[in-house]
Amino acid sequence: MVLIDKILRKLSTLFFRIYYRSYLILGKKTTIKHGVKIYPFRGKENKLMIKMKDNSTINEGVILQGSGYIEIGSKSFIGSYSVIGSNDKVIIGEDVMIAQAVSIRDTDHAFADLNRPMNSQGITTAPVIIQDNVWIGHGAVITKGVVIKSGSIIGANAVVTKDVPENAIMGGVPAKIIKFRS
Repeated sequence: MVLIDKILRKLSTLFFRIYYRSYLILGKKTTIKHGVKIYPFRGKENKLMIKMKDNSTINEGVILQGSGYIEIGSKSFIGSYSVIGSNDKVIIGEDVMIAQAVSIRDTDHAFADLNRPMNSQGITTAPVIIQDNVWIGHGAVITKGVVIKSGSIIGANAVVTKDVPENAIMGGVPAKIIKFRS
């Protein structure tokens, strides 16, 4: 069974390497598991580009979408059924653990004009930066413009709307500092 899983992982990664070659830059020993979906937004001036550094893994059922740039650092892991949406830039550092069902998005819909439907007001974007050695818990949401500094932990189901200091443990909606790693 272990050998079959290993072969299936290699075949899945090979498929992505070939089929999505114009959207992917893959480092050594990267893994993209079965069921990952890549949805480039068409009609935009920019093209979705995804860079995975050495030994990084995207688990099954993950959605990568947009017209921006997504970078996944060395030895980082994206858990099953997570969504990363980029119309600007999402940078994930080295040794980052992202649990299942996490949403990371660098985009919001504009909504200031009360006389127009929100879906016709366009979008606003700001890069999301997740530095090295970060752990993001199950179901967390990371919103546009956020920087999560090294060594931080984001609790399960937290909604991160502001920058996170180094070695902070965050939780809640909106996420607040619970304590610092010592």
